[in-house]
Amino acid sequence: MSWYDWLTLAVMATVTIIQTVRGIRAGAMGLPFFEAAGVVVAAAAATALAHTFAGPIQARDTTVMLVLFIVFSVLAFFVARWLFALTGLSLQPFDGIFSVLCGLVMAWAVAHMFLRIMVGSAEGESADLVANSPIAREVYQFQSWNALMRLLFKTKAGPESDPTEG
Repeated sequence: MSWYDWLTLAVMATVTIIQTVRGIRAGAMGLPFFEAAGVVVAAAAATALAHTFAGPIQARDTTVMLVLFIVFSVLAFFVARWLFALTGLSLQPFDGIFSVLCGLVMAWAVAHMFLRIMVGSAEGESADLVANSPIAREVYQFQSWNALMRLLFKTKAGPESDPTEG
């Protein structure tokens, strides 16, 4: 295991623990749920918009991606707090378990963005290290998720209509 694996695990453990504690202190799993959803949307939006904004301001894509991710995540936290105050979403006996799961989702998104920015900043050596690191590679490339989706599409529609290949 490389240092990318250890760093990825540290980021994921830290975020998961923080979100679990926040869910328990809030008394409901709604806050970690809305925050995790917001951070996933922030990661997707930052990734999609980084190249668009980087060109006109003549900045690196990774720098713009980092700034957009931070800005969108802060906005997501405010919206999550508002949605939680509005709904009070709770699954009473299962709040702790769902807080951990929501923490893992958020941790995966944060770790993915961290790796995406690291690999984009120092492409050659960093990309090779991530490609050879089992944990970092999984977080960065979503290999298990993609394999599961391929299996489900093949099971549902047959092998001739697999939209994940190609």
